[in-house]
Amino acid sequence: MLKTIVYIALLFIGLNLNAEIPQEHLDISIPVVDMQDFYDTEKQEAFINTLHKALTEIGFFAVRNTGIDREALKKAYAQAETFFQRDAEYKAQSFLPLVNGQRGFVPGETAKGNRAKDCKEFYHIGRQLPTEELLKWKLMPNVWPDQEGFKESMMTLYAELEKYVVSIQEAIVMTINRDATTKIAPDTLHQMTVHGDSLLRALYYPAVTQEQIDSSLTWAAEHTDLGLLTILPFATAKGLQLEVNGQWLNVVVPEDAFVVNAGDFLRNLTNGLFVSGKHRVMAQEPNTPRYSMVLFVHPTGETALDPLTGCIEQTGGVQKYAPGTRLEFLWERLLELKIAPTLLEPYSKTGHTERQIRFGKQSPQVVQMLIENGLASEEVLKSVSN
Repeated sequence: MLKTIVYIALLFIGLNLNAEIPQEHLDISIPVVDMQDFYDTEKQEAFINTLHKALTEIGFFAVRNTGIDREALKKAYAQAETFFQRDAEYKAQSFLPLVNGQRGFVPGETAKGNRAKDCKEFYHIGRQLPTEELLKWKLMPNVWPDQEGFKESMMTLYAELEKYVVSIQEAIVMTINRDATTKIAPDTLHQMTVHGDSLLRALYYPAVTQEQIDSSLTWAAEHTDLGLLTILPFATAKGLQLEVNGQWLNVVVPEDAFVVNAGDFLRNLTNGLFVSGKHRVMAQEPNTPRYSMVLFVHPTGETALDPLTGCIEQTGGVQKYAPGTRLEFLWERLLELKIAPTLLEPYSKTGHTERQIRFGKQSPQVVQMLIENGLASEEVLKSVSN
């Protein structure tokens, strides 16, 4: 059946999203900005205004003219496709269970709050640094397959995306400062992430049948991203969907545009001013695999993600999100995903869950784990009994 494309200009128009239109027929044309406008003094204000509306309403936007080397992108995708088409035994050589999925091949994961495992595989790549630098910034070394050209292509793309992160973070700081009385320095986000544990994830979603599509097979279940930002340069097939007002909408962007979305860290840092949009990936065409690359932009482990004063000013003058470091939030998410149970004891000593409770943001899964393992404090136990 021919799709009826409903372009929703980011809620700029008063469309009733609760109208009785089949969800699978709805697309959303997310806001598009052009990086050339960001550097144009006459157009920069309009750029920031569009970014502000996108981040405060749905947390997603698209970017054109990013300056990324398209050839580097093509080579990385070709290498990813070659790797994921190898047999399971070969891919398993790059799978290290003890690193909790933070590096190398990962055969799958279960999204937070879900029981069924996602239908996907992925490969995680971090900064490629000398051992002394890895130790200094508390980063894990990369794991590489013996596939010729894989390492070089992935590191080239990582470097290209890292260069782009500098400018888009500067734009986001300007967006934060737009209406703030207490402003932050232009390089605030850059200083948080320049030595952070940003992850490049190469993703493979296997082809499925029409019957599986009709049964709503999920490539990646609904979730929000953990980091500050997620950058998706390209995907080989449709599938990305965004939840808006309780309805799932297919994300539509120009072919040459990157998709960028805010993560939970940025939501916490901005006291909820910016939205961490809930999204998922659903197969839509039979017998068609999907490959994508995403860069999850992360601060260093000790970086404080406490709500900024200027953002508290813009969200009613009351702090709504708890203080905490990137490592504490990461440990909480890994525990929620049930892939790092050994972290439970050291996590219980951080006081992170207790701080979350005071703001009503605690993780029910982690609270239950703490109780079941005899690691819950009086404050945690009291939060359940109330």
